[in-house]
Amino acid sequence: MLLAPLLLLILPPVDQDTALDAPAIVARAIARREQVPGSLRSARYDAWMKFTARDIELPEDSSASVLVLSQTHSAAYWEPSDTYLETISARRQVHGRGSGGGLVMVSEIADALRDDIVLTEYAGAARGTQAASGRGRGGSRSQTAFHLISPVARDAPTFYDYAIQDTLVTQGRRVLRIAVEPKSEALPLFRGTMDIADSTFDLLALDLSVNGAVQFATIDSLRYAVHFTGDAEGRWLPDQVRLTGELHPRVTSSKIPRSVLGFRLDMVPRQIAFEQVASLGKWRLDAGPRPNDAGEYRVVVLEAADRQDSTLDHAPDGAALTAAQETVMLHSDSLQHHPHGVRHLAQDVGDALRLAEDPGFFHDNRVDGLYLGAAHDWHVTPALSVLTKAGYGFGSETWQYRLGGQLRLAESRRVWVGGWYHDETVSRPTLTSYGYNPVNRAFFARSDPLDYYRERGATLALGARLPGRISMQVGYDDVRQSTLDTIPGFAPRNFRTPPRDNPAIVDGTLRDVSLVLTWDSRQMIRTRGIDTRINGSDWTRISLGTEIAEPSVIPDDFTYRRYTVAIQHQQRTFGIGNTTISLAAGTASDRVPPQRYFTVDFGRGVLTSDGAAFNTLSRLNFYGNSAAMLVLRHDFGHVPFARSGIGLLRRLPFTVSINGGAFWTDFTDHTADKGDSLLQTAPHPYTEAGFSLGNLTPFLSPFDLSARFSWQLSDYPTHRFRFEFGFSERW
Repeated sequence: MLLAPLLLLILPPVDQDTALDAPAIVARAIARREQVPGSLRSARYDAWMKFTARDIELPEDSSASVLVLSQTHSAAYWEPSDTYLETISARRQVHGRGSGGGLVMVSEIADALRDDIVLTEYAGAARGTQAASGRGRGGSRSQTAFHLISPVARDAPTFYDYAIQDTLVTQGRRVLRIAVEPKSEALPLFRGTMDIADSTFDLLALDLSVNGAVQFATIDSLRYAVHFTGDAEGRWLPDQVRLTGELHPRVTSSKIPRSVLGFRLDMVPRQIAFEQVASLGKWRLDAGPRPNDAGEYRVVVLEAADRQDSTLDHAPDGAALTAAQETVMLHSDSLQHHPHGVRHLAQDVGDALRLAEDPGFFHDNRVDGLYLGAAHDWHVTPALSVLTKAGYGFGSETWQYRLGGQLRLAESRRVWVGGWYHDETVSRPTLTSYGYNPVNRAFFARSDPLDYYRERGATLALGARLPGRISMQVGYDDVRQSTLDTIPGFAPRNFRTPPRDNPAIVDGTLRDVSLVLTWDSRQMIRTRGIDTRINGSDWTRISLGTEIAEPSVIPDDFTYRRYTVAIQHQQRTFGIGNTTISLAAGTASDRVPPQRYFTVDFGRGVLTSDGAAFNTLSRLNFYGNSAAMLVLRHDFGHVPFARSGIGLLRRLPFTVSINGGAFWTDFTDHTADKGDSLLQTAPHPYTEAGFSLGNLTPFLSPFDLSARFSWQLSDYPTHRFRFEFGFSERW
């Protein structure tokens, strides 16, 4: 007990000016931290990660308390230019449907040399990637992610105040404990302590909580801690990163059953404690050549990652499983290999709920009625996948199917070829709701913004990744297209308005060639050969496309040329939120058929937090052989309330966003087809502006209620003003 005071007397005193000047100490620590990575060309290290969540109401050493359990082993590569690549070699997880909802994780927790820490809703950990969308700096909430500046980042003194809290002795050396306080409560920042060696100014530890600007519904007690260890060269590098917190749902009751017939009900809200840990080791500095995927990918999941790997069984302290967690993992392995009884039924029910959200299994629209089917992509080998789909539309009384495959020819440039034969309902192209699945809206509200036609035939495609983050896709279609009518009785009489008529097309055989070039600044995650873009705070995507149908070259019922351009850009703006700009435009020759017109549809609508670009369109779509659209949105997050300076407003949990947009559609130099006169155009710009308030009901989590206010600024026979409620579910 007397050793520490004795060492404080024996050790040489710290320079008086430095000892009394906490900002100067931190400045030297920042310079030292910049010096260590700055002297490196690269670093390689191993990372063992674990994410756990347990029911607080049950004993901690009980396997029944474990709700979520994920373990990952990765090899990480880092360069000073913020180039980072995490290659996952082994992973395993246990999580029930809904158990991970509402929890929080550190995105890319193994990237411990970065200057910003991204806290985001638990998503990637449930899939074992330990990576989620979101990268950036500073000050706003974007897609349920908060970007917090490290207290030892290069520009940290702009955001933090520092004070000497204590002088300690750690491993025989004097250590200064520095208190960290945010200068602003409006920006997401840390508060807590950091330990700095007095002689070398190496950073030894961080122990931080978050300020009030970091608001995840129902999450309390978030703490972020990093421990550093020294190597033989005197460099201190992180060896463990830890995030802890608790989830306290507002909607819960002791009367809700926790289990039925012996298995736990994972979707029942409960008090949860969670922890995410990354143990880093086996550092190799300036060793080996740069990986080929570095710079383009941030996470790569190897094909064999989900097979049993002994490296997970020998994870270091912190990332190793406890006895209770080991029991859960072993039991999960047993169920996977020998599923039985009610527990197997519970898995099937969860799978069925997920499949109900897949339009390949279930959908409902005004031309098919109720559709039931099955669809799956079979990964036969790492290079070959087979695509299958089959189903029946009970309203149209017709079968639909698709059969094809895709073969990867070259890994280095991601060259692939594919083809499929299909006979199915497809939707017309649209500038606003591309990729939207309207199944819930069509089923419950009998309202669907998409237009449909039948297509039967073959499609061939060739794709490749070109230098400079450019991807290319060439396609050829040989298909028969035909009109589909709205089925009788799609909407019961008690609905206020009947379903829209499905616009007719020009029936015929289409043989066209298409080319799409896309440049995307976002990095990617590769999982089993499938690439997914990472949506961060700052990114740009530009896409150019063309389609040509020319009977003089290939026999065809149609003659046209169609050109499109789409630009999406998102950025942090003045530290007060994220701005998103979307621009789309296109034009086609005079003989383009109706099924290739440009459409601005009336959007997603009913009780959804993901509103369309334009909310005042009522149930009206706009068409043309030429079109242009511009949409701007700025998400302030909680900043306007936090910076108001008014006590009551500063404590409000609401978020604010503003939006505006304009579009134009018309038929120019166009040979009219039958039915064109029934289509609405916008020969002068349709304009709209509005704002949204989100997170209105944090006390009703997991239901996040929002309110949208929209005004039409132009003069079209649609809504002049529209007010909507929406919500998203966050179990």
